Amino acid sequence: GCGSISLCPRLMVGEAMKVVHINLTGTAVIEEPLTACIGYFDGLHLGHQKLIEEVKRVAARRNTRCALITFDPDPWCVIRGLQDIAHITPMKQRMRIAEAMGIEYWIILDFSREMADLTPQDFHEKVLKPLRLDTLVCGYDFHYGRKGEGDAQSLHEQTDFDVHVIDQVSSEHRKISSSRIEELIQEGDMEKAARFMGRWYDMEGSVKGGSHVGRKNGFPTANLRLQELYVMPKKGVYVGAVKVLGTWHRAMMNVGNNPTYNYQEAGSIEAHLLDFDQDIYEEPVIFRFLSYIREERKFPDARALGEQLKKDLATTRSYFEKGKESALCD
Repeated sequence: GCGSISLCPRLMVGEAMKVVHINLTGTAVIEEPLTACIGYFDGLHLGHQKLIEEVKRVAARRNTRCALITFDPDPWCVIRGLQDIAHITPMKQRMRIAEAMGIEYWIILDFSREMADLTPQDFHEKVLKPLRLDTLVCGYDFHYGRKGEGDAQSLHEQTDFDVHVIDQVSSEHRKISSSRIEELIQEGDMEKAARFMGRWYDMEGSVKGGSHVGRKNGFPTANLRLQELYVMPKKGVYVGAVKVLGTWHRAMMNVGNNPTYNYQEAGSIEAHLLDFDQDIYEEPVIFRFLSYIREERKFPDARALGEQLKKDLATTRSYFEKGKESALCD
């Protein structure tokens, strides 16, 4: 089974999550009292999900709406001047996951140098207070305001709304964090990354035209064109799944430069969909990474590459025979 997702009690089916932008020049008016969590939420992992569960629990008890407050762009772009930051889950993906979990308001703080430089007191007055918060839920290590001077303690000191602080969520005696999940993805440990996220690692994009080299040796592949910057998995061959035309398919996937044929300087992500033969150029797709099979390497000739690909295909088939069909669900 694909499992079910419980919704916030008052989120009616078909009632879309509302998206609200907040900046320092105008005040967005929200008419309903909110219970909200706050953070950047890259990966929307188990630690983040604990905050959302608390929001839903409190909102049900206090008859308020479920909200999530986040930042755009990534605060590191503004504070450290970083450009082109890769993420585990780009904003659009996070929004869909949060909506499915029952978030009714997605509040984006248009993060600027001015907002970053607010004192904690000014951040309360100019950003949080206008939101009509009933309760704010944050992680124990949440910081805000100039130089990160604001924290859970200073939130507790204001009197406009209640504050609930969630303790760290750990695994193997270490905090589950976005940076830890990022490391696991870069090491190719997709199973552990999935355990910490509570779902598989997905990259979304569309199928771009390839060189058709794969088709010649019996392994046609779909090449992924990304619209967003994702954390790149370790180079190599993976067991995966691809969603296209509304259906999930078992797949053998490759991340790398295709060293034997058709070398790609910039690197490519491609998938051979098992038992599938349709033209899917330009179709939107989701590539899902399930398990690392082997390193990418250069083969002496097409025959040697073909032999190895047959072995990889057998590994992929046997993975799904071991009861992993649940990976082929949304």
